[in-house]
Amino acid sequence: MGNEKYQKGKTKNGLQYYILPQKDFGDKMAAIVVKRGANHIFWKGEYGENITFPAGTAHFIEHKLFQQEWGDAFVAFSQNGASANAFTDGDKTVYYFTCRDKFMENLHLLLDFVQNPYFTEEDTEQEKSIIQSEISMYADDPAWAVYGQMLEMMYENHPVRNAVAGTAETVEKVTAEILQKAYEAYYTTENMILICTGDVPVKQIRMTAEKVQRRQSDMRVYFPMEKNSILEKYREKKMGLSRPCFQIGLKFQPVPKDKWLQTRIAMGFLLELLAGESSSFFQQAYERNFLDEPMGTAFFCGEGYAFAAFSGTGEQPEETAELLTQEMKKLQKNGLSQEDFSRIRKKMLGRFLRRMDSPVSLCMGQIEWAMMEKTAADVLHCIKTLPLAEAEKLLQNAFSPDTMVLSVIR
Repeated sequence: MGNEKYQKGKTKNGLQYYILPQKDFGDKMAAIVVKRGANHIFWKGEYGENITFPAGTAHFIEHKLFQQEWGDAFVAFSQNGASANAFTDGDKTVYYFTCRDKFMENLHLLLDFVQNPYFTEEDTEQEKSIIQSEISMYADDPAWAVYGQMLEMMYENHPVRNAVAGTAETVEKVTAEILQKAYEAYYTTENMILICTGDVPVKQIRMTAEKVQRRQSDMRVYFPMEKNSILEKYREKKMGLSRPCFQIGLKFQPVPKDKWLQTRIAMGFLLELLAGESSSFFQQAYERNFLDEPMGTAFFCGEGYAFAAFSGTGEQPEETAELLTQEMKKLQKNGLSQEDFSRIRKKMLGRFLRRMDSPVSLCMGQIEWAMMEKTAADVLHCIKTLPLAEAEKLLQNAFSPDTMVLSVIR
């Protein structure tokens, strides 16, 4: 991670920061993480009243913040020799840039436009058609459609079931006033994190971070009650594909925040053992011509939700899901072997260490780890020391065919 110690702290105004210096790298990167995203639509107001923002509001703010009263922040970054971008997911909104020169000028620009929204009714109306076109594009993408369908089958009330950008209808409800109110609730200093990587000036960054003004809000986010059960076992949609794509979802009980890292690492072990390239499941699925290549596997957890997803393409989705269920039961019955567990640990360590090879990959990693108030060192320690018994306990207690769904696009 470089030859200068990383800096982790919080300014007097409540801004968290992670500065990860990497000497002798040309690329530099900075990101502002706002710990509010598409899932944060239900709020209690200052006097306890319920406030619901339209689905897609966080994503709408992300689009609009680059449009400043003085001009376009994208253009300003480009003139400074930087490449800037942003993204929103269920849990967060992230603004970032990469550059080789003028790092501090670009950092000032990043902090400036994120702290100074400029919402007008005219610009908000113009932006709606752009976002609705984006929503339409994702709706026509089978990979996104099959994933969104899976979430709708698992979750009844939690906003994780909603598309990040919302729908054409919810976007139509957004006004400049709503954007301003949501911005004030989402973009408080205590919900913002600054991350810098590369050959960067640590002291200057800290001095700049200290100047970020405190922002507070009396509004508080909440999440509706969600059952542990699923809504549907199977759903398919016709999109005229030559070869079906599918997602197998496993819904879990929500994970306490102080267990997010440990659970994510343990799930990484289990998903690799269950459905990875060297798994018994994949060998059988390949031999039976269910799958052409290993399934994609991922585990997601956040406030009020947790689930695993297995993505694949093949002619027999139902048979594939049944085979996965059988292998899950067999793994639960036989337990985990120390040999397999050690092999996966080595694989995960190699994958993780490769992520440290560049400022960009390190920054992108720290964006995820900061949401858990962790650093690369914490993640590395967890991978190295996670006991087999911890993964075994998770396998026995969390995995159940009763909470498995199959989403298919044909």
